[in-house]
Amino acid sequence: MSSEMRSINDMRSRNSVLRIVGKNALRILFFLLLAVPAFWIQNRRLNEVRTKPKLYRDSLYLPSGKSIKMISIGYDRFVSDFIWLRSIQAFGGHWETDRNYAPIYHLFDVITDLDPTFIDAYTFGNLVMGDEGGDQRLGLQLINKGMWKNPTKYKLPYWGGYVAYWQMNDPELAKFYYSRAVKCPDSPGFVSRIIAYMDLKSGRYQVAFEKLLQDWLMAIDNNDDVVEGIVRRRIPDILSEWNVFILNQAVKNYIGSTGNVPESLKDLEKSGSLEAYPLIDLSVMDAIIEQQKTIPGKMIDRLPRIMEASTRKNYKSIPFHPMGYWYQLRSDIKPWDTDFVEDGKIFMDNFLRNLAGLRMRIFQFHIQNNRFPYSLGEVFRGETWDAEDSFGGKWDYISPLGGFYSSTLPVF
Repeated sequence: MSSEMRSINDMRSRNSVLRIVGKNALRILFFLLLAVPAFWIQNRRLNEVRTKPKLYRDSLYLPSGKSIKMISIGYDRFVSDFIWLRSIQAFGGHWETDRNYAPIYHLFDVITDLDPTFIDAYTFGNLVMGDEGGDQRLGLQLINKGMWKNPTKYKLPYWGGYVAYWQMNDPELAKFYYSRAVKCPDSPGFVSRIIAYMDLKSGRYQVAFEKLLQDWLMAIDNNDDVVEGIVRRRIPDILSEWNVFILNQAVKNYIGSTGNVPESLKDLEKSGSLEAYPLIDLSVMDAIIEQQKTIPGKMIDRLPRIMEASTRKNYKSIPFHPMGYWYQLRSDIKPWDTDFVEDGKIFMDNFLRNLAGLRMRIFQFHIQNNRFPYSLGEVFRGETWDAEDSFGGKWDYISPLGGFYSSTLPVF
């Protein structure tokens, strides 16, 4: 084919395409008018789904325990075990979503109606309601119910004493529970020792720590991974709160002897204001417990040995953080304050929470305006906000990308 014929054919082909496009231009335009808003709405809805908190809804409806007892035809414990497994599943569902455990209370109430001697149902229910859910009085309702049904079991009033003393800061109520626990025939020796701790300045923390360590070891003995995980996560918080208490006492001693507030925590060591205390080394404790797991026998029987090996007695230096953070003096403290020291983990958590909130404001601006703000003034128009980060640095904003960072910790 000659070059002239090829040129003619190419021209015809292009004209054919143009005619097709021309005939369908209205359809293409109509499609774009529908598709672009549809994609925009879909993207907006997807963003709402991604950011909306997930909720756990249990599909199991239970009437009262008495009603279930009537239809269980003598298989009360079998039904109780089934609901027990469902309660663990429901706890996991709420733990991963809304952390609202109030709906689970009815499950534990029914379980203990069907099997009043199921001690673990009372204690685990109290753990979920109190330690995890923050409703200690609701958790104590289960403990009180269990004490009424099982008056000879020390474990229930023992748990009640822990909740009253550590979580509710009610020593009188705690003494009531512990005095009941001591009178039970199966009460171990450490319960009476806890009552003695209550008269010490730091006894509240000693009680809480030893209680959780005992629960940790008993959970290992019972192969209860759920309780072991909950208790193990709680222990570093207890130790850190204990350390903050010790440092606050040292600051009070420093102010009492010098009349001034310390410039740094190191001043507490130099002045001798830091009194000797038992430092629990959690990393050592973890290693010892893992090693002890390989040895046959009950872990709970080795509690004194584990405590002895992981405790530095008469420690007089600044305690190290059990989770690898730090402790610091609060800014602008006054001699008449009561809380002088803050936990580095809480400080860092607040920093990251603040950073996430500021970034969310920028993201919402982008959704509403289909662009990132040219400056932070567009986001905080008419508002006053702190231009400094929590560490005394500056907030850095990169307008083309919507990037928002701290000059102190740019990696976050």
